[in-house]
Amino acid sequence: MLDDEVDVSYSQIYVKSEDASPFGDMGDMFGGQCNGLCGAAWQGTLWLVTGLFYGRVGFRVEVHDERPDVDEGWEEIVEAPYRPVGSASLVEWGGGNSWDLGLADTDYRVRYSASGMDRAADAHSRGDDEPMIDRYLLQFWPCPPEPDRVVKQTSPAAAYWHKHVRTLPPPALSDPDEEVRWKAELDSWGELGKRIAAEMAAEEAAEAALWDGALPSPALMGVRGEARDLALAEQELTRALVAVGPDRQRRIAGWVARRAYQEIGIAELDWVAPALDAVEAGEALPPPFDLVGGAWKRLQSEPRVPPRIAPMLRAGVDQDSPVRRAVGTLYAALLRTPLHAVLAALAEAVQAFGADARFPLAELKEQLGVD
Repeated sequence: MLDDEVDVSYSQIYVKSEDASPFGDMGDMFGGQCNGLCGAAWQGTLWLVTGLFYGRVGFRVEVHDERPDVDEGWEEIVEAPYRPVGSASLVEWGGGNSWDLGLADTDYRVRYSASGMDRAADAHSRGDDEPMIDRYLLQFWPCPPEPDRVVKQTSPAAAYWHKHVRTLPPPALSDPDEEVRWKAELDSWGELGKRIAAEMAAEEAAEAALWDGALPSPALMGVRGEARDLALAEQELTRALVAVGPDRQRRIAGWVARRAYQEIGIAELDWVAPALDAVEAGEALPPPFDLVGGAWKRLQSEPRVPPRIAPMLRAGVDQDSPVRRAVGTLYAALLRTPLHAVLAALAEAVQAFGADARFPLAELKEQLGVD
């Protein structure tokens, strides 16, 4: 079937079937599961996590007629249910190489085994001339649906993912019966229904065209304003942010705020540092940041601010002031949805320091391995 090296990006590779509906973010694939390595919550698709962030990993796929014995030589082993929706293939991230799996239209049990995840996570990436670090085995056999489970776990990398996905709610899967009823109702409206259906299809197609042909995740669809403009302008970076999941998105948002405050020279002030710590810890803001405009008023009377920003502070609250934008990164980082928070904080930082400045975009792209 497949026994070779494959490319992974953002610690991901997938099994996709041709008639499966598009999934959004990690919550769609792992929500409601107990294992964090093989996401199977979205019909027809598997999201497979690797230790390596970028590069080639060893990968073997096997299809069995019955349940194979568990090989305890693997360090990590998880199982999940899977049923293809049309022809299923192993697919590299971003539409790279793919391998048809020849699966029948039936229920399968899938076992995903891994070794070397910690070493690969520490290495982050692997060059073409470097030895293999992590390897994986994906096995399928016919089996009625059963809940996913962790069979074996030894590495901190796997433990992190198992713990993370257990905080995610089950995905909001579309209801096929409801879709049938809605289409039937539109049909009953005659020409009006046809026009509404055509307008909805055109809107979806127009939205997909903005995102290289694929509708974005529900979380990304909810992003508005300057954050959405930034996401559209920096789609490769945005895909990387979606891929890292909500926990890291929140941490990156806090990092953006801290770096912005460092850039304007106020991060170490004794009344500013606690606010930055609070954002990174997900806690309520301390005074004077707890009141709108409180931080700005305090800055205007603060004798320790750098001389280069003092004139802007004396000029008052100007929405487009670079300092005002930099201060605003902290509030943006607290937005309820982590993806919106990190994109909004980035948008404020870009307005403050410029899209060509090394911070924020170049520094963040370097962190995430984005060209």
